[in-house]
Amino acid sequence: MRSRPAFRSIVALITSLGLVACGGTADDAQLSDRSVDESAVDQGQEAESEENPSDAGREDDDASRPADGDLVAEDGSWTVLVYLMGDNDLESFAVGDVFEMAEAGSNENVNIVTLVDRHPGYSDEEIGPLGNFEGTTLVHVGREEVITAVDTGELNLGDPETLKDFLVTGVTEFPADRYALILWDHGGGWTGVGPDDTDGEDILTLPEIRSGIADGLAEVGLDSVDLLGFDACLMATFEVATQVQDLADVMVASEELEPGHGWDFSSLEILRDRRDVGAAGLAVEFIDTYAAQAAEAGTGIDITLSALDLAEIAQLEEALDELANVLAEADPSVIAAFAAARQAALEFGANPDPSLAANLLDLGSLMEEFLVMGTPVRPEIEAVLTALQTAVIHEISGPATRRATGVSVYFPPSADYVEDEYADLGEVPGWSGILEAFYFAGDNLDEASKASFVEDDALEFSFDDEGLTVYGTVDAGSSDSVVAAEIVYGVVDDSDDSVIFIGEEPASFEALDDGSGEVAAFYDLTVLTLSDGIDTDFAYLDMEIDYESGLWFLDVPLWYVPPEEADTDDPPHDVILGLTLNPDGDVLSEVYYEINAEGMIGELTADPDGLIYPVVLNQYADGSREWLTLSEVGLYADLPFLQYDLVPLESGTELFVELVVYDYSGDSSSQTGIVTLP
Repeated sequence: MRSRPAFRSIVALITSLGLVACGGTADDAQLSDRSVDESAVDQGQEAESEENPSDAGREDDDASRPADGDLVAEDGSWTVLVYLMGDNDLESFAVGDVFEMAEAGSNENVNIVTLVDRHPGYSDEEIGPLGNFEGTTLVHVGREEVITAVDTGELNLGDPETLKDFLVTGVTEFPADRYALILWDHGGGWTGVGPDDTDGEDILTLPEIRSGIADGLAEVGLDSVDLLGFDACLMATFEVATQVQDLADVMVASEELEPGHGWDFSSLEILRDRRDVGAAGLAVEFIDTYAAQAAEAGTGIDITLSALDLAEIAQLEEALDELANVLAEADPSVIAAFAAARQAALEFGANPDPSLAANLLDLGSLMEEFLVMGTPVRPEIEAVLTALQTAVIHEISGPATRRATGVSVYFPPSADYVEDEYADLGEVPGWSGILEAFYFAGDNLDEASKASFVEDDALEFSFDDEGLTVYGTVDAGSSDSVVAAEIVYGVVDDSDDSVIFIGEEPASFEALDDGSGEVAAFYDLTVLTLSDGIDTDFAYLDMEIDYESGLWFLDVPLWYVPPEEADTDDPPHDVILGLTLNPDGDVLSEVYYEINAEGMIGELTADPDGLIYPVVLNQYADGSREWLTLSEVGLYADLPFLQYDLVPLESGTELFVELVVYDYSGDSSSQTGIVTLP
């Protein structure tokens, strides 16, 4: 077993080392100029209102921001502890954030202390006098300098003991009136953060995060830290908040995926000059500067970041528990309405492959959609919304995430998709009861009421200059249980009667007076292609349209193979290309996100000599399906130069079309047909 140095004995040496553990004068310890252009946004400049995602989708943005008086605290100093898990493909972003911390720097009002874990292969950038080190280094960050640094050897930051020791060290060696602890890495919501690649790709699960912080606080005699932050994807979940509600006063995290640049740590400069900034004030500063930096970087289309008053989570738990009690006794129409609300709610970490989807929904948009259904549970829904609004101190979102309200929940469409590890969290107060009521009602849905197509009615096809419209009919008696519909389309391979599915889109469903229903869908007869300028491959396209904003959201599943894994048996890395287009078809944002085996998600850092493989969904003659690539060579993974286009299918193509309807039991029914394109 790898021995783990004791943090406190290491840091006890710092005071005798003066400036840097490797020696040198104060001038030697100056951080060098950046070798890559990742400088932080100038905080003295306001982003243009049309570019600032914190303004998007708000009728009155000021109403979402706490009054300045609410952010003023008593005189006090800060120690900010950043647990920088950069021992993975995010290493270059980790280095960039150390430089951002140095733009602020420690002084008599604030200590900025970070445990930096680096990877031996992803970045060769030097951090001032520390150079391009491998392994883990504890750094007391000064303004454009390293005040102290200790090479701790390779530490496993996926070990809760390491997290505990870091917290104990920070509080013991850098005492202050207030403490912030920020966990930095890929995130997966309730699954945790990580990985630490060098140490067996270990992650910090949510129970481990809780134990590491709780044990550290107990050792130093603190009840809680003032602010707990997650600079990672998908961590603003109700499950996370319930687990840490007694460990911090304020929690800052994102509901949606975060771009690689993450938070703007130069915002810590606010603590240098002021001693009246409390946890809420620091949280608002993190959020607003994150929005400004995203606007500057062009990544603000689908960002989110929120601050939660963890003292108010108990009230939200109670409101959800009351709703759970009502749903447990509700009739099928209420459950169907709740399922329809689930389909309409804002989703995070979506994926065309359901096995890779995060299944996280914005809690506020879920409740708002449920509210407009006009069910008898209106008082309970309103109580949840009120408690949620009380708990959220401040939040921002971009145009694509304008309906975000600050907290997400884990809500798979059926119990079959609930991951086994979710049970490791134990009872999630209030929410577990809602899931149990919903899944129980689905399991007990009468067979005659489940969604089904009329078997004898073939799909109807209608062509015009814009594309193809498809119609299907749902059996009488089943329309009340239908909560969603979609069209899936593909090309028939005559050589083996398989179908190469190339896309899916939502379809419309209308219940008719006789208890039946009609499904209608439109397809413009185009296919997505990706090209590196040398080769071009077909790709799968999952498309949704926000008709209120006019934005198009495209998710494209890909595989990525790094150069060093090209001739190995290692499985390819799962990647999603997320595109947002305006009504004119202009690309507003594009981000490649990697999903690892543990469900952690973060922006992909690709080697240009690696390969990207677009994948499609292949259905064999026996009906089985498999995601695979049609490419024999792949595309070079020089991401900024990859091009994509929607090209029309050729005349005479045999098109396989499938209309699918889903009911609230999680079951589906489909009707298929084949049509030759004119």
